[in-house]
Amino acid sequence: MAYISLYRKWRPQKFSDIAGQRNIIKTLQNAIKMDRIAHAYLFCGPRGTGKTSTAKILAKALNCKEGPTINPCGNCESCKKITNNNSIDVIEIDAASNRGIDEIRDLREKVKFSPTEGNYKVYIIDEVHMLTTEAFNALLKTLEEPPGYVIFILATTEPHKLLPTILSRCQRFDFSRLSIEDIKSRLSYICEQEGIKTASEVLATIARNADGGMRDSISILDQAISFSGKEIGESDIGEVLGLVSDDVLFELTEVILDRDVEAGLEIVNNIVKQGKSSNQFVNDLINHFRNLLLIKECTDVNKLINVTNELRENLKKQAEKLRINRLLKWINILNNVSYDLKNTTQPRIILEMGIIKIIKLDEDKSLDNILDRLVRLEEVIEEGNIVVEKSNNKIDNTKNNKEDNNEIQTNSNSDSSIEQNKSVKVSSPNNISINDIKENWEEILEYLKSQKKMRLQALLRDAEPIKIENNKLLISFKHEFHKESVERERNTVSTVLKKFLGVSLQVKCTFPGNIKNEEVKKNQEQEVIEHPLVKKAIEIFNGEVVQVKELN
Repeated sequence: MAYISLYRKWRPQKFSDIAGQRNIIKTLQNAIKMDRIAHAYLFCGPRGTGKTSTAKILAKALNCKEGPTINPCGNCESCKKITNNNSIDVIEIDAASNRGIDEIRDLREKVKFSPTEGNYKVYIIDEVHMLTTEAFNALLKTLEEPPGYVIFILATTEPHKLLPTILSRCQRFDFSRLSIEDIKSRLSYICEQEGIKTASEVLATIARNADGGMRDSISILDQAISFSGKEIGESDIGEVLGLVSDDVLFELTEVILDRDVEAGLEIVNNIVKQGKSSNQFVNDLINHFRNLLLIKECTDVNKLINVTNELRENLKKQAEKLRINRLLKWINILNNVSYDLKNTTQPRIILEMGIIKIIKLDEDKSLDNILDRLVRLEEVIEEGNIVVEKSNNKIDNTKNNKEDNNEIQTNSNSDSSIEQNKSVKVSSPNNISINDIKENWEEILEYLKSQKKMRLQALLRDAEPIKIENNKLLISFKHEFHKESVERERNTVSTVLKKFLGVSLQVKCTFPGNIKNEEVKKNQEQEVIEHPLVKKAIEIFNGEVVQVKELN
């Protein structure tokens, strides 16, 4: 007998075999029980999530000798023929290869004939979005008012390509990607039936790499069995999928912490020489950083991280060396690398650039990175091992002894984006700052755009928030006409500001000609004082603002 692939051999034959999709299955079963069978269904969702299998089971439930029933027997003549794909009452059509108007006209003619073996004639049209516009139009009338014994089940991965007139004539069911637990449960059952020995971690690895599709996961399992036989280990599935070992991921993380570019590139070189996929490697590294992040953030990660106890302990040890902000930045960089890898002919260069960027992250002179470094300094201070001396800002390894009225001096070589050549003595402001407004300004404008406030959004792009005073936000405009237009919609701007910042601010619009030089100077000083870097320094050194002055 010819070999049958596992995904064909273990195709679901009854509703209880369908992994996940519980709401869909419950709805269909209730429809059968209550005799509320629709004349047209639309099953849409990613590949391998059970659309066609559910369609066949529904056809079997309707045409079973005992049916309509939610538990088709599987033994009657009708059930057997549907299972073996040779029932004349259940017609499967591949719209990708039968997409023209002639095929649909032929279907319309055959619809007129009653079922010969079961209760219903069921048409399953797969990849229905591939039909031409003419074919869709030819199908419309039949789809709207088919004979009582005809049921259409349309399946597609791209429902947005269907005509609205088609969508409105169907009951729509959206099949979601399967969870790792759903896939593991089904794979475990198949392994048990096939006599395959494997660990839960192996099944989790398969599920994680199947992208939420059952068919893909079973195909990976099939390939792993061919590779390793009746017992599948973690190293076996790693070889089949081209995964990078956990040891390499831990090693690379240590290299990044050591800021060793040469060692990092050597690891990349070894991965390329072994023929590993750059995309797969990046995905594995992202998952490793994700595990480290969850270890740091969550008290109970057993349900979130499916790894061995030994690996979990190693993750905990490495996580102790990392900060959450740093992990988030690493993951963000790798997400960008993953996107670039899909659109390049030079994957090795993209991968190397990404690893270098992660290793060199501490040399980034951006404000975000400076703030991150200040946070690290604060963490060290809070450990009780540092004292900051007021006289000369010297840092000693003694007991923590914060002093008031500390002075922060910045000069022309400062890394910060605060206006250079300012000397600032600081303390903590209580209210929202102008920099909070500026940091959220772009999002506020995009929100206005999304709310169809296109004109207001465009006018505000020509403006700049410059200060907050007496619970009023002062917005400066380059053109006086724009100022006057926005003034008429100040309440709208105030409402959006409250949505984003959680505070109620009145809006005052101004034109530069209306602001005196002294007020401009005052605003500049206030902006320096309220800068995020200064605010962070306040928290660390517990200082107070006594003076802001220009330095020659």
